[in-house]
Amino acid sequence: MVAYNISVVQFDGMAPPSTIYAIVYLIFIPIGHAMISLLVFGWPERYLPSLMSNAPIGLTAIAIGAMLTAYLDQIGFNKQVVDMLAQGWSAIGYETAPKPEDEKGEFYSSLLVLLITGVWTFILSVFINSPSEISEKKEN
Repeated sequence: MVAYNISVVQFDGMAPPSTIYAIVYLIFIPIGHAMISLLVFGWPERYLPSLMSNAPIGLTAIAIGAMLTAYLDQIGFNKQVVDMLAQGWSAIGYETAPKPEDEKGEFYSSLLVLLITGVWTFILSVFINSPSEISEKKEN
């Protein structure tokens, strides 16, 4: 998410946020797979076949994320959240006006996309990486 938000600011105007999203997250498929392997499922005996079996999960998440990023950019989601937060703070007595740098980037959009694609990736990863047969306990 940090790399994406930095990339959006750095490449502002060169490419739409959805394209930047797709490129950044394509680069992070092996990194994400390695993190999920280490933290959730355990390191596979053969990493490359495991990565290849999980690559479609990352690719579908990129497709969902890119479409959602394009939609959220089109409706101005980030600006709406910044305005809503400013209204919320002013309602409780803090007078804050959104600064131009608050509206730059895609921070709030990327949080929503990260949540949705993270759940998608986790659910599919559980199905793909779970053992195919349930081990039976031996009774002694």
